Amino acid sequence: MNEEIYRVDSYRRILTANLFHKSNYIGEVNENDVTVLEFGSKLATKTGERISQDGFASAIAGGLHFIGNRVQPAPAKKLGESIFPFSAPDTTIQVHAYGLGDLMIVRQFGRAVQRYYAECGDPELGDVVLACGSGTVAENPDRGDINLWWWWSFGDFDGCPEQYLNHYINETKVEPDAILCPSQRCVKETEQAGYNALYFPLGTQAFEPLGFDRSGMGYAGSKNHKRSEKRDKVLGPYRGSETFEWVSHFVYPEQLNQWYNQKMVTFGLHKEGQRQYGMVNNRVFETLASGTPFVLESHPTVNDVLGFEFPYQTSSVEETRSLVDQIRNNPEETVAEFQDYAELVRENHSYDARVSELIEFLS
Repeated sequence: MNEEIYRVDSYRRILTANLFHKSNYIGEVNENDVTVLEFGSKLATKTGERISQDGFASAIAGGLHFIGNRVQPAPAKKLGESIFPFSAPDTTIQVHAYGLGDLMIVRQFGRAVQRYYAECGDPELGDVVLACGSGTVAENPDRGDINLWWWWSFGDFDGCPEQYLNHYINETKVEPDAILCPSQRCVKETEQAGYNALYFPLGTQAFEPLGFDRSGMGYAGSKNHKRSEKRDKVLGPYRGSETFEWVSHFVYPEQLNQWYNQKMVTFGLHKEGQRQYGMVNNRVFETLASGTPFVLESHPTVNDVLGFEFPYQTSSVEETRSLVDQIRNNPEETVAEFQDYAELVRENHSYDARVSELIEFLS
């Protein structure tokens, strides 16, 4: 019986390791046939039993990862959950991604692939496997005729993003033929590492202004997914307000677009690694495409990526308050201004255009 050894890092995440790493309370076993070891000493064996401190977790089959206060199996590769094929007779673009935010991207991107087939025909590329983001699913793609990696996040390396490219190349089960890069810094590092690079930011497709009456404020995104100082700076002044709503449950782009279109002010944050590397996340493109007034944590390259100057950026609580007051005091003018941003984003950052560019790059 082969066992894979895992350790718990300082954030109480389960990571593969061979060295002892001291940790206090780790979590609870939530997997059959799990053994907990401390220098080879058996500490717990029963499913649901609490893992002792200073322990290793080892699993007989599959990976483990840490969610909340439980150890769970790593997400399996399943059609419709983490594998999404978009097929024509002689082309299949199979996207590997996991997580609600990633699936918002995949659904829009996949629809654009299908429109390309309908309008332009089969590009006859064979099996194209597109691994997305970071983590277990991204690092375990199937082998295709062409393998790509769309590098839009850093996973556990958000605090040291400069290490992630080497980590991915070393850990991925299938070496990519090319890397899709959301920022110029990613392009540079990819080429320096000896790989083909395509500058390929995220985009939007399903988001548009709907003409709804707007009121209140909101933030769409997973809780505790960004650093607390970021949340405090951008969301802090309003998070406890009765007019503020935080959502993280929408599954389809159309649901989120309708929610955006009901808000007078929304807010945007970036993971710090994305910000340092000049990556603009999908929420920026989607929110702006919906025509919703949007206050964004300051970002060094957002103007360059968008192709226009976006002035609603904040670096402090005071700037956040000032921008929100400006929007509230001039609602009609602000909505009209954001309608112009929506037109620019939908025209220049559609997934229809991204897909056409990608297929031209691969042909």
